[in-house]
Amino acid sequence: MPKRKEAERFAAVGAKDCWHSYSLQSLSPNKFARVVGQILKGQYVLINNRVENRVSV
Repeated sequence: MPKRKEAERFAAVGAKDCWHSYSLQSLSPNKFARVVGQILKGQYVLINNRVENRVSV
């Protein structure tokens, strides 16, 4: 496969503003406290993908 003539360009990565509870577990205590504070203020969003158990009748 021949090499590209120009380097690939990608979009700049923005700030993370949506958080999943599992990704919060891997943060250091200082960053965890900062992120949770911003979630409580409404600046960040906590993603909840829990599905309720529904019974078909």
